[in-house]
Amino acid sequence: MNKYCCHVFVLSIGLLSGCHDAPRDNPLDPQSPQFQSTAKVSGTVTILNQNTPLSSATVTSIEDGIRTLTNSYGTFSFDHLTVGPQTLVCTKENYSPDTQHVVLRSQSIGQVHFSLNGAPNVFSQNIYTRKIDQYYPSPQYFVDVSAAVTDPNGITDIDSVWFMVTFPSVGSTLDTLIFPLNYSVATRLFQLTLFKYDLPTNTIQWLVNKRLQIRSRDIHSAINYGDPFYVSRVIENTANPTYPATNVITSIKDTTGPTPQLRWSPPDVTFPYTYSLTISETISGVHNDVWSYSHLGSIYNEFQYPGDNSGRVLAPGEYVWTITVVDDFGNYSRSKEASFVVK
Repeated sequence: MNKYCCHVFVLSIGLLSGCHDAPRDNPLDPQSPQFQSTAKVSGTVTILNQNTPLSSATVTSIEDGIRTLTNSYGTFSFDHLTVGPQTLVCTKENYSPDTQHVVLRSQSIGQVHFSLNGAPNVFSQNIYTRKIDQYYPSPQYFVDVSAAVTDPNGITDIDSVWFMVTFPSVGSTLDTLIFPLNYSVATRLFQLTLFKYDLPTNTIQWLVNKRLQIRSRDIHSAINYGDPFYVSRVIENTANPTYPATNVITSIKDTTGPTPQLRWSPPDVTFPYTYSLTISETISGVHNDVWSYSHLGSIYNEFQYPGDNSGRVLAPGEYVWTITVVDDFGNYSRSKEASFVVK
């Protein structure tokens, strides 16, 4: 009995002396040399006040110096970030950056959400020069400026839109004039009419070769500048009505039938253009447009009202008509009014 117990004891000692500690190569084991004290982060990026997922936004860990992009659902994730305080910054072109601070624990998953404010976007801008010839006091010159501006956060997020003119000042410095644009519900454009007396030299020709831009700002103070654009042309010459018209010597107005044949002399210009014709009825000194015809080719120098098979006729009364030269850019120069009588 004692001999048997002795053998068992000796065997136990042998087994214990032959055992070693289990290998600690599991990266999840805090005592393993391969242990990594990291954490995961996942999150979403949306447009501010829209709850719309924002794809292709860049999320950067400042501490670890790594970045990732959001997918089409606006989500992102990091699998191995350093435990402890983390500064995550989300950026995207034409959006204001957003920063979030989190404290990560080992083997945990942090959740982060970003809301980015999109700056207004100017996706089209135009300037059209205008000349209205008249007998008194002098020709009227002005420009029409328009801009199509959107905002990822909605049109109500836009605070202001401005027309900017950059020009050389004293020495080599540059100066800037700015004019506010107003939003038109009818056209869905921001618009401005700028007259010659609003400009430094009292002429719209001053704008030629000047650098023009549209500046937009939203209610969160995000600012965007549209691409530079320029005045294409100021049309000085226009066509002149020759019939029907008022005799410059006798001051007697030509008399026509209810479908007058309009005639004019062409402008002395070399660029491509079309004509636009307008007839207005004169009642108590006020002109009321009753007919217009646009996009008439430059090969014409006469045209009969109404220009179609509608059978329209002018009622007896007093009228004026004008002809406008319009170039391919939308600039125009309108003639003086020619008066006539319909019997």
